[in-house]
Amino acid sequence: MKAKSFLIVFIIPWLIGFISDENLQLPGDTPVALVKKIVKDVSYKKAGQSDWEVAKTGDALFDEGQVKTGSKSLALVLFTDGSGLLRVRENAVLNIYGKRNNKQIDKNTYIDKGLIGFEVNKQEDAEFKFTTPTAVASIRGTLGFIEVGSDSSTTISLEKGSVEFQSLRGNRGGGRVTGGNTARIDPLGNVNLNTASDEDKKKNSTTRQLTTKKVKIKTPQGDLEIEYYSSGNN
Repeated sequence: MKAKSFLIVFIIPWLIGFISDENLQLPGDTPVALVKKIVKDVSYKKAGQSDWEVAKTGDALFDEGQVKTGSKSLALVLFTDGSGLLRVRENAVLNIYGKRNNKQIDKNTYIDKGLIGFEVNKQEDAEFKFTTPTAVASIRGTLGFIEVGSDSSTTISLEKGSVEFQSLRGNRGGGRVTGGNTARIDPLGNVNLNTASDEDKKKNSTTRQLTTKKVKIKTPQGDLEIEYYSSGNN
């Protein structure tokens, strides 16, 4: 009994000091997000890992983790603090970063390429940022998508809410995009802010759809069922 009492007295002060320490990088064993759903070809990597691994539903994503989707594939990423949901569409690469700020997590998602749909709950003190090769956007509570083209151009289109953004190239111009509007930052950093086009509205709509198709392939070992994401044009 004495040994157990000693351990309790020793551990509790250490935990209190750990929890109260603000603005610390998340411990390596604290997930920033979880893979909620996968369709077809989805891979992930942990920080410092060189090879991609096949992702499974429920896989934890830690600080500096990455998610990659292939053709006709989809991944839903849910943040563990309940702040939002990301829909990683086909042929996209998403990097996730997390830093504790008091009891909340400041999040920065870097998008190498592809289309990411997002539903972000209203943020109070915590930060939620999207960063691309050409822009950075601060989110408070928003529904929309962000897309990085093959030329590194960035498109931010919203159905509701607002986003503060800034170009990372050229004269580093910026502004605010609100619901029903779209901001485009070209490879040189030039900013164009306009009413959302019909194509933007369609992307916002289809980004939220999770329609999938299944095909069965007969093999000597039995039937193989493959599920893949359908954009509605397939």
